[in-house]
Amino acid sequence: MDGGDKAAFCKCDDGWTCTITKTTDPSKSGKAFSNCSGPCSCSIKPTEALSEEELKQAREGSPPANSKVFCVCPEGWSCVVSKTDGPEAGKIQFECGEGCACVVGENDTVKIASV
Repeated sequence: MDGGDKAAFCKCDDGWTCTITKTTDPSKSGKAFSNCSGPCSCSIKPTEALSEEELKQAREGSPPANSKVFCVCPEGWSCVVSKTDGPEAGKIQFECGEGCACVVGENDTVKIASV
């Protein structure tokens, strides 16, 4: 997926929210990144990467089954994901962008991959 004119998008189930922003830092362009806080585990080299099928779905723009949150951010875009209820309400759970796909699945498992 190239940056081009493609916009970032995010799908969230109840209890989650996404904030998408356009990144303007040229030093980040083309460099996938992720950033987490709270009870999630997330890095650019995740312990649980997107499966080939999930990566295919991300490239096609369709959420994997059983995903609570699904966002795809081409180069030049960033997505911040937060919970809207419970003890973690309002706290940033993770951020990804600059060519990333992120999924929160069952049991709040965070997966990330470069697309």
